[in-house]
Amino acid sequence: MNESAGKLKARNYYDQEAEDYIKQYREGYDRYPQNLIRIKFIIERLKKINVKTVLDAGCGTCGPMMRLIKEGFDVRGFDFSEDMVKMGRKELEEAGHSGDLIHWADLEEGTDLGDNRFDAMLALGVFPHILDEKKALTNMGKMLNPGGSVFIEFRNDLFSAFSMNNYSIDFYLNRCIDLDEVPEDLRKDVTEFYTKRLQVEPPVKDESGQLRYTDILAKYKNPLTIGKELFKPCDFEIEDIHFYHYHALPPAYEKTHTKIFRELSMKMEKTNDWRGYLMASAYVVEAKKRG
Repeated sequence: MNESAGKLKARNYYDQEAEDYIKQYREGYDRYPQNLIRIKFIIERLKKINVKTVLDAGCGTCGPMMRLIKEGFDVRGFDFSEDMVKMGRKELEEAGHSGDLIHWADLEEGTDLGDNRFDAMLALGVFPHILDEKKALTNMGKMLNPGGSVFIEFRNDLFSAFSMNNYSIDFYLNRCIDLDEVPEDLRKDVTEFYTKRLQVEPPVKDESGQLRYTDILAKYKNPLTIGKELFKPCDFEIEDIHFYHYHALPPAYEKTHTKIFRELSMKMEKTNDWRGYLMASAYVVEAKKRG
């Protein structure tokens, strides 16, 4: 199978995480429960729009699926990580469900997706690793019933404006400022301006010539432009954007003041808070297939 290094890296990562991945969807998880928060508000929305059948693209070890089954939904799933599928089947069977509810498939390539149609599809933790997002979203559209909905998670690009860390360098110097239009002597000064204020090491250029501070493992998307750039060209209409995984303070404080950081952040967990555009590190796009 011909894959890019990035996609292969993502596959290997999820293979190694398979054994413990489901813990993120259980009550009492010892870290910040962002995935548990996410599936809870998605379930609320699925009920509100009268969804009966759901396909979970990138189902992992079936944490979301088992919660959906418990809530009465007719659910199927697939994943591109063979180890995730193997562990998912084990988790399903131990919970009294059929392991045949999930299978291996590749959403982007359109491989082994099957012919069934669903009222809604989930893609949680999938699109940050997708190379051709329009192709993947188009494939999702083919698996929906007329008027079907998708719930797709993205990492919030605007969060870098709030986080004041390594990722902020990439955000300011690559996506906000057009350094190619800045004279070379001033370009160096601007770079130093941001690195000194953020107290980070100066970034270096990658193979594309862009300034990079770190190896970003997954893509980030701007919630202000994602409708025009991705959903509209694929014949989807955005119904809502649901923000989650809020950071009440810049991420550096989670290590130094863990307890109060998490308490304050949990109080902010409202999907429609305008501060989510800046202070939530992720969001779920709820969109409906047109036609």
